[in-house]
Amino acid sequence: MLATSAYLIVFRILHVMGGIAWGGAIFLMVFFLQPTAKAIGPAAGPFMRELLSTRRLVDWILGIATVTIVAGGFLYWHDWQQFASLGDFLGGAFGLWLTIGAISALIAFAIGLFATRPAIVRTFAVGARIAQAGEQPPEELVREMAALQARARTLAKLNLTFVAIAAFAMSTARYW
Repeated sequence: MLATSAYLIVFRILHVMGGIAWGGAIFLMVFFLQPTAKAIGPAAGPFMRELLSTRRLVDWILGIATVTIVAGGFLYWHDWQQFASLGDFLGGAFGLWLTIGAISALIAFAIGLFATRPAIVRTFAVGARIAQAGEQPPEELVREMAALQARARTLAKLNLTFVAIAAFAMSTARYW
């Protein structure tokens, strides 16, 4: 006989595995893929285009984040229901740290959806215009491309920060 409901096991597996994949994907981007692409320069364009446009890495990460957040929402609701009220839940260290983690995860998701994804889409639109221009692309497009790439790197670091805060808060919530 299970000590808990089967749905809790399923949601916990989805939440933990999703969080690992989400955080790992952002970690890989921030510490390895983006610095390597920057170091290689324009020659990295085809690889990054394949990774981000054709294979739609950002959309996959957002999908994984969605599963992680939805599963986490069910777990949060279950934990909250063990208390007399939401105020009691948030008044304790456990509920407070889970909430800090949840808010951090939602901020990371919002950054990905409303800032990173549009920046990537715009980057590839500008890249297509640069490719059409041939050997001498307009300087304004080159500057815009550099700014978009810098923005994507900054957003990825910001996203990783919030995912790390979420992971820390949720993994230690029981111990405060």
